Amino acid sequence: MTSIKVAGIDILNQMVSPFMFVENDKRVRFYGSRLTYFGYMKLLKKISNKYDLLYNGFDINAQHYRLGKIIDIKRYNEYIVYNEELKKDFTHVNIKGLPLEDAINYVRYHKRKEKMPFFSYLYNDKTFIRLSPFYIDVISEDTALIAWIKQEYKYDYAHDFDVDEVMTEAEWLGEY
Repeated sequence: MTSIKVAGIDILNQMVSPFMFVENDKRVRFYGSRLTYFGYMKLLKKISNKYDLLYNGFDINAQHYRLGKIIDIKRYNEYIVYNEELKKDFTHVNIKGLPLEDAINYVRYHKRKEKMPFFSYLYNDKTFIRLSPFYIDVISEDTALIAWIKQEYKYDYAHDFDVDEVMTEAEWLGEY
């Protein structure tokens, strides 16, 4: 089985947000509406100057989300991931080597458009940002980065999720 591991999480085969599966000092969550474009820009600049993008979608050549208009797509892979619970295949597209400017453009486009991937990940080898309609999760092996984010965005991040509880995916899905 193909996988894409970042911060100890296989983001390619993850069906739910991995937020609750990691320790509190390695994660921070924002409500989607709380983080402004400038907040995203500052966050992206702090994390990295180059990203990969993974999103759930369809054939990239169909330009279902018209991402080719906002980012320069040079290298990409498509993965078919079977969801056992839904008994359905999903296509995930991985775009490699986005410069910071393209990552910022993607976030700007994501905030403005209604028809976007249900979830997507901007990531590097240690950190990923999971974008969804409801939450923006940042998960990282770099605990100093997470501490900086929680201090810098202390009025913006979702404090109600700032708890020490960690669970498995099976527990989250009620399969324990």
